[in-house]
Formats: sequence, C-alpha cells, structure tokens
Amino acid sequence: MQSLKKLSFLFLLSTFILLLAACSDEDGTDSTAKETNTDSGKKDVLVVGSSGIYPPFISVDEDGKAQGYDVEVLEKVGEALGYEIKWKFAEFSGIFGMLDAGKIDTVSNLIAMTEERRAKYDFSTPYAYSGATLVVHEDNNSINSIEDLKGKKVGVLLGNNLHQFLEKWNEENGGEIIITPYQDVSGTYNEVALGRLDAFIDVKITAASRIRDEGLPLKIYGEEYLVNFDYGFPFVRSEENKEFLEAFSAEIQKLQENGTLKELSDKWSAIDVTIPHK
Repeated sequence: MQSLKKLSFLFLLSTFILLLAACSDEDGTDSTAKETNTDSGKKDVLVVGSSGIYPPFISVDEDGKAQGYDVEVLEKVGEALGYEIKWKFAEFSGIFGMLDAGKIDTVSNLIAMTEERRAKYDFSTPYAYSGATLVVHEDNNSINSIEDLKGKKVGVLLGNNLHQFLEKWNEENGGEIIITPYQDVSGTYNEVALGRLDAFIDVKITAASRIRDEGLPLKIYGEEYLVNFDYGFPFVRSEENKEFLEAFSAEIQKLQENGTLKELSDKWSAIDVTIPHK
C-alpha cells in the first residue's frame, strides 16, 4: 500500500511539472521572441502580426496564405536580409498588445506613423503614402466634407488611427457623428452599399482598390484627404532592434529607388502608394 501511494504521488508530481512546462510555452512571451533574435541583431525569422483582413495590403487566400502589397514588400526585404517571415493573425485591436508583449516583431496592416505611435515605437522608412477618405454610396451627394457627417452613422475599424482621428474630431466639434466600430473591415463596405452606414472612413488607396475589386455601388467622397499619413513597419524601441531596423529600412529604400515598390503598387493598388506627400 505504501509503494502504491508513493507511485501515485510521483505520477501526480510529474503531471504537474509537464503542465507547468506547457503553460510557459503557451504564454506567448518566450518561444517566438527568442527564436527571432540573435546576438548580432540579425533575425533568421521575423514574426509579423496582422488582422489578415485589409486588402489590397494584406489578405489571406483560400489556402491560408498571406497576400498583398505589404506581404510582398516584406518578402522582398526578407529575401535581401536572409530571414523567413512567419505570420500571426489576430483582431486588429489586440495587435499592438502582442507587439508590446514580444509575441511578434512588427505589424503589417498599413500602419500609419502617427505622432502617438512614433513616441512609443521605432518605425522603418515609409513604404507607402496616402491619407484618410470617406466611402459613401454612389448616389450620395450630401456628404462632401467631414462637417457633413454630423448626424450620420459612420463606420470605423476599432482601435485604428482613423478611429482615433474621427473620435477626436467628433469630441472637438459637437459630438454629433454616430461612430460605429467594427472588429474587421471585411463587411463594412457592403454595410455602406446596403445603407446601414452613411459612410466608412478608410485610407484612400484601400478604398479605391476595394471599390474597384468588389464592384460595389460606392464612391470616394472627394479628392482631398481628411488627413495625410506615411506608413511604415513598427518595432519595439530597443538597442537590440536598432541595427536590424537600420538594415531593414535600407532595403525598403532600395526598393523605392529601383522601382520595385512602384511595380508592387501597380500590381495591388488602384492608386500609386509610393508617391511621398508634398
């Protein structure tokens, strides 16, 4: 009986140790970050976080493979620097938390280099340039400025820079816009087409491409941007990332200078994304 109790105790102890080991692997703070970094600052694997739902910059095909402008830019840079790209998909609202926790190395979701983000993260050199616009129904002639959104229902991607921009503008101008956040943008354009939203705020290059590719009865509200943005890949600010980021940015600059970014823009976007703001 004593031997049986001893064996039972040892079995329970070994099971507990195995459970602890499994938990340490699943917390997301060790395994990914460790395998992506080396002492020299060079990364053999770059783990990239994304919603996976932001065409034409990134989307996932029926085989589960990432595709789009962002994807091909990263693949070109990765090939030049000698690292493999691994993807982690999640809702956009949680992506920067993953970056802060070391679960990913950077974010690929056409990330605007806002002042708030620049204060916290180091960015690559820009690989795209555009600005915010409004998507409305093709028969809508009443929305010609941001002022015209008062009393209207406007969709936004939850937590992104355009959501923050519209929230701030609304607070400073009477709070009359009915802002409706969405976790992803897959169905938002159809919401405008069906009249459930009066408008959706998005990046102009994304809007033009989606209107063209999805064939919906929509249009861009006007020529002027609501606000301009440069777009880059964000990294946690650290000495460890500094050398790598310099090499990463240098490769993006080469792609700009040799015309590769323009070729990729022509392939994926209805508007040239490679022209810097004046």
